[in-house]
Amino acid sequence: MPRSRKWRLLAAGAVLAVLATTVPAQARPAADTEFRVNPYLQNPSTTSMTITWFTSTGEPGDLVVRGPGLRGAARYVTEPEHLPALDYTPAELEQHIEGLEPGSWLHQGGNYKHSVDVTGLQPGRHYVYTVRSGADRFHAHFTTAPSPDRWSRIRFVALADSETEPLGRVQRREWAPGSLADDGQPRPSADAGGTWDQTFGTTILSQVRTLRYMLTEDAGYRENLRVIDERRPDFVVMPGDLVQGGGYQPGWDEFFRHNAGEHASGLSYRPILPAIGNWENFGALNGGYGTAADRSPVVRSRAKYHAYFDSPDNGTEAHRDNYYRVDYGPVTVITLDSSNGEPDDHPSNYPAGEKATGQEYRGPGTDTQNNYTRAEYEAAGGTDLADLNPGSVQWNWAEEQLAAARDEGQIVFVQFHHAPFSSGEHGLPMYHELTSGQGGTPMRQYHDMFAEYGVVAVLSGHSEMFERSFVDDGAGSGVHYYDVGVAGDGLRGERRAGPSLTDPLLRYNPYRQWTADQDAPERWEYVDGTLTLVDGGKHYGHLEVNVQRLRDGARVTFTPVYVFPIFDADYELVRTERREYGDEIVVEVGADGVVRST
Repeated sequence: MPRSRKWRLLAAGAVLAVLATTVPAQARPAADTEFRVNPYLQNPSTTSMTITWFTSTGEPGDLVVRGPGLRGAARYVTEPEHLPALDYTPAELEQHIEGLEPGSWLHQGGNYKHSVDVTGLQPGRHYVYTVRSGADRFHAHFTTAPSPDRWSRIRFVALADSETEPLGRVQRREWAPGSLADDGQPRPSADAGGTWDQTFGTTILSQVRTLRYMLTEDAGYRENLRVIDERRPDFVVMPGDLVQGGGYQPGWDEFFRHNAGEHASGLSYRPILPAIGNWENFGALNGGYGTAADRSPVVRSRAKYHAYFDSPDNGTEAHRDNYYRVDYGPVTVITLDSSNGEPDDHPSNYPAGEKATGQEYRGPGTDTQNNYTRAEYEAAGGTDLADLNPGSVQWNWAEEQLAAARDEGQIVFVQFHHAPFSSGEHGLPMYHELTSGQGGTPMRQYHDMFAEYGVVAVLSGHSEMFERSFVDDGAGSGVHYYDVGVAGDGLRGERRAGPSLTDPLLRYNPYRQWTADQDAPERWEYVDGTLTLVDGGKHYGHLEVNVQRLRDGARVTFTPVYVFPIFDADYELVRTERREYGDEIVVEVGADGVVRST
């Protein structure tokens, strides 16, 4: 896909009239402005930042940036790129969603992309910017990355599986039962027609009627982002499944309504580092994964992801945006694409009597998805698939970047979508009788590489649960692996050994250390005569990572956060509040960026 970098830099003196009429800080444009997507930040560095926005018309945009090193201000006039690939399909225009006014989630006008690489900035400094589109203006600010040798604290958050879509405004997800506090009350009744069912709903999940969660997907994600915004992280890491189908345009519209639009605009103030998930390969309403004869829905889905995100060059133009490296001061985040493994694999390759059962593990396997093959994808016109396996272009690039980051003394994190160590739905390899066909075990092949180059933690999603695993090197240190798939969609629990929620836990992941499902028991009590959740349980949330500089290294603190809903005696939402799970981990690294204690 061609890169969109059409803009002209004007002299600083030409912007004085513009500067005199900028709107106040924190201003938000109204929902009916020309901004289809508010300005959002990408590619942070010590001296630059990418600012991207979308408008509904093709008029040139005007960006003014003020701050240190810019001699007052820098002004850029854009030449917007029309992207018909983001237009609505007939199926999207005709879609009916029960509970919503027809078409109320659709935008008017076209999709015109504006993207500017703002350069000439200084490390760790504050900048304000104003974007003008016609008569409409948007005002925000950002801070550049600090230099690796001059910093004090860095904070970022990681969350995955937001899977946004308009249906999320009215849909409450199944809330799989987890552990209960020994001295608390049982969960409310899940009987059809009961109090909970009448208020929030219930559903059949794995042969057992269970509760639906108290918040809709939309409300859960919105409250999650609100809590994040209050903590003011420096950047946001999102390891995949941003939308409920990369080929479904209303899913992208909904994602940006939450992150750079009418609901909130956090990405206007802090950059996003995204990764491609399996849902970014999925056409949803527009053909799903397609058929063996036609994988064009997958090609179109990935093309939309590329339209929205412009990542640093990785040396292979066909793989641009799939995997990349970002340095934020002393922190390096390496993003990989776990979508495609070769040789391609499928559960049907393993006869019924030869499949693994129980906790049997025969190796990681080669492929993370059984939905399409490279040959099928390329026959449909796709050119951007990147194999994840040893010896591939992506594998060799990852090793080169890890080696370079280690030589530079960086504190290294890695993100990709498919969790390699998971107790959840997608924790089983292709040859297991209970496989979902989308297991993350092939990504275990990277572990030795991660351990060799001192990766502090790996951030993933996919199983839609909160889990921490730790693979010890035998000397008291190792690599922490997180599944942070609790952004705003499903709230799954650990995988069972059978089809029912009453079956025992499978515990396929031998490196499991903690899950919200089993290690944060729900505590129910009667409050004003109503059975009420007062603490614990699995909820929407995120991982907060704080990096603090020490005299001879740094301290990295991992805090799993959940957004707890508080209801009154009538089950009416009063508020949500930020709470922390009891699995905070502290890691110290030396001046060389290598872990020295956990």
